[in-house]
This record gives sequence, structure tokens and C-alpha cells, in this order.
Amino acid sequence: MLTTSLFLPSLAFADAGTIQATVNDSTFDVTYDATGLDVTGIDTDTESSTVTVFVTTSDISSTLQITLDRTFFDSRTGGEDDDFLVLTDGFEAAFEESKDDASRTLTIDVPEGTNSVDIIALGSASFGLEPVSAIPEEVTPEEVPEETVPEVPEEMTCGPGTVLDNGVCVLEQAEPEEETVPEVPEEMTCGPGTTIKDGTCVLDKTCGPGTILSDGVCILDQSQVPQSSGSQGMGFDLIMPIAAAFVIAFVIMIILWSIGKAGRSKN
Repeated sequence: MLTTSLFLPSLAFADAGTIQATVNDSTFDVTYDATGLDVTGIDTDTESSTVTVFVTTSDISSTLQITLDRTFFDSRTGGEDDDFLVLTDGFEAAFEESKDDASRTLTIDVPEGTNSVDIIALGSASFGLEPVSAIPEEVTPEEVPEETVPEVPEEMTCGPGTVLDNGVCVLEQAEPEEETVPEVPEEMTCGPGTTIKDGTCVLDKTCGPGTILSDGVCILDQSQVPQSSGSQGMGFDLIMPIAAAFVIAFVIMIILWSIGKAGRSKN
């Protein structure tokens, strides 16, 4: 056990003062304010995390106010302040505490007849370290993520507009559209009396055999009528009507004679 002690004559100290403590080859000034007692020495024990103040009481009720610089002695756990335990001659004593980033001040009730006041760090004791403002909080090292190997899908598929090429999705090249050849309509035919003109069926204005078109009307083609030659032809043309007239007159006469005969027979 490593301990350092410094004892001073009780007559050399007033009610308030400074006492020096040595720890880890460093010396620290510890200030105090005593009421009804004298501070005679100070001791440190790094193994038990304890600072012991030796006192001599002169009153029934005494008070010791001691300021512990954080660079000298502190109690911390997980980067946060932890509690102190105070014993007077081995018995737990009541105390009050005030603190800032640089120090922690304990105001301790000391019973009459007390010889030593033990201040014990309940957390991790720090002797001779940097002040709390300079002590970084405990940093949890970042976990290095394990390198993950991407799973290879059983069958890789690509999104719309892309195709799979050598295991990579690439833009799909649109195939050129086939040139469409217009359908050739079947040979157009028109109904009777019509003919096709400029792709449209129109009225057939041609005339039948022996007729010709004149002013939009089909008339007899005179060039196709045989012409009689000489007087023989003219005589034939005159005889035929006369003969027809005689035949018609004869038929009428026979009909009238028959009607008259029938009438006489009845009388």
C-alpha cells in the first residue's frame, strides 16, 4: 500500500488554510475551512481510493469544509461523477457537497473526539489526473461492420426498358419497325351500266351496237343502216305499205261480213 503523510503541529493552523498532499510524485494544495477543530495532517491511499484528513476537535459539534481539486482526487464512473463515502473514526458521517468542473467541496459534520476523517471514492478514483472539463467522456469504439457479400439472386431480372447483358442490366435497344407495305386493293369492278374512271364508278355513257352517243343521248347509227340502190329500192319501199293496207282492209271486210251473216241467220 502506497501512502504519503504530512503531519503539522496543531498550533500552526488556523480555522482556514491550505495543506499539501503528495500523490504519484505530485504535490497538490488542498484548501479547507474548519470550525471547532484543527487540521493536523492529510494522507492518501491510492489502493483504497481514500483521502484521510487528521483532525483535533475542540467543540462538541465541529465542521470541516474541504475542497478537493479534481486534478488531485475525484470519483467518477462511466465518465460521470460518482459519490463519496465519508467516515469519521470509521463511522459514516453526514455531509453536503457542491461542485463545478474544477473541484468538489465537501462540508462534513465532525463529532467531538474525532481523530480522522476518511473520504472514500465510491466510483473509479482518480489521483493526479486532468480536470474533469478536460477529461473526455468514455468513447465507445465504433464497431467496424463486417464486410457483407451481396447475395447473388437465383435469377436476375431487369426493370422495364432494360435487358440483361453479361450479368448487367443495360438499356434495351428498340428494334426498327418493319416498313409496312400498303395493301393493294383488289381490282375494282363496277356494276352494270357503269364504268370505272379515276378509281370511281361512273355512269357508262357508251351506247350499244348500232347506236352512237350524240349530246349525251344514244341514237341510231345511220352509217350502219343498209341503203337501197336505184329505182328498185324505191319501188319496194312504196309497195310494201300499200300491200299492208290491202291486207288490213281485207281482214276488216271479212270480219264485218261474218257479223252481218250472223245477224241474218237469227232473223
